[in-house]
Amino acid sequence: MGAIAAGVLTTSVVRAACVDINREILDAGQRVRAILCNAGQANACTGEEGWQNAQETIRLAQQALATTEGILIASTGRIGQQLDMPKLRAGIPQVLQAAHGHGGDEAARSILTTDLVPKAIALEAEIDGKPVRLGGIAKGSGMIHPNMATMLAFVTCDAAVGPCSGKT
Repeated sequence: MGAIAAGVLTTSVVRAACVDINREILDAGQRVRAILCNAGQANACTGEEGWQNAQETIRLAQQALATTEGILIASTGRIGQQLDMPKLRAGIPQVLQAAHGHGGDEAARSILTTDLVPKAIALEAEIDGKPVRLGGIAKGSGMIHPNMATMLAFVTCDAAVGPCSGKT
């Protein structure tokens, strides 16, 4: 079953297709099954082909996970280069099969581009006698204006919460 999701997405006019696609998913209140991030090509300034590649990436992830739920996507890397779709077609099923609940450090290392160190944290607490886990990874240093710009940060939590109101 997918998760309730929220996001802060850049308002820059120079943004990757995934930003607009994610905004549509989040604004529609879709449950999200996964976040898939590629490193190497940012898929920014890639026009209609970049949009189609982003859409195909989501379909590939949905097929690999046997779901119709939302898939959030992110891209980091060189601007103006198309996604390497043959690599993504071959790799997405493998990556999603290998995914596991303790891969935060691996995920943080996998999205490094010009960063010097991975950024990851995992915490566990108890709320009303039930364990709650919170994890986060990020890449980028100082590239946060406007509203995250080229910084990527992902936070997950398994607490039972309802959907938030308001736009992303």
